[in-house]
Amino acid sequence: MTTSNPRDPDSGRAGIRSEEAALSTAIETDDATWFDEFTIELRLLGVPGSDIGDALASAREFLADAGTSAEACFGSPRRYAAELGLETIPLRRVNRGGLLSGLGVLGLFGFLLSALPLVHGEAVELDLVTLVVVVAVVIVVVIVPTLLKVLARLRLRPWMVVVAALLGLATSLTLGRWGNGAALLTVPALPIVIVSALLVLVPAIWSQARHSLHDDAIVDPGGSPEVRPSISTRLFLGAITWGMVILSIVVWLFALFGEPLER
Repeated sequence: MTTSNPRDPDSGRAGIRSEEAALSTAIETDDATWFDEFTIELRLLGVPGSDIGDALASAREFLADAGTSAEACFGSPRRYAAELGLETIPLRRVNRGGLLSGLGVLGLFGFLLSALPLVHGEAVELDLVTLVVVVAVVIVVVIVPTLLKVLARLRLRPWMVVVAALLGLATSLTLGRWGNGAALLTVPALPIVIVSALLVLVPAIWSQARHSLHDDAIVDPGGSPEVRPSISTRLFLGAITWGMVILSIVVWLFALFGEPLER
């Protein structure tokens, strides 16, 4: 009868190699996350893509010589990106893009208010709750540039999803309970529709005309941008540019055909 020796050298070496491989994989994963966050921080600072490529290449080269993790070598991605002091795109230009995105959201909200009344030939009646929501949306539009930075740095956690769902449910119940008050203001639907269409279409057309898929791409030193970006990249950027237009079309489809389907 043969028994295994718990002190078998081969078994011990295999276990050590397995632990080393697991540790190496964990470090590589952490480093990949660090570099992703570092790239985001440089983008949020408005650093041009070519300079981001240089910074990433330099950091990877230094990390390879250091033989440690990126966190231990450079510290926080946000702090390290700020310490580099790289040339940045003017903040006004960065904020302008965020503000244009916010205008699209405001236009979509205008469609939500005015699409059904226009189809039914009615005016838009604004009660206290609706006016409060309108003011809240305008405030969100104004702070969009700052809000985008917060969301870009946010690490999504399960509890955040739960809190967001509970807040959404509470808001819906509150609006449903208090949203049937007397109308404080009555506005014709057509002017709201026209203004909302401009708010949705103008930012999308401006973004499409002023930018291309090759604008400010992150390029390695001595490299060149991709001749043709991947399909996933084109779809993602297209959704970002025309997202509010697509959602507005959905709102109008529901306004035009939703009620007949319910019948």
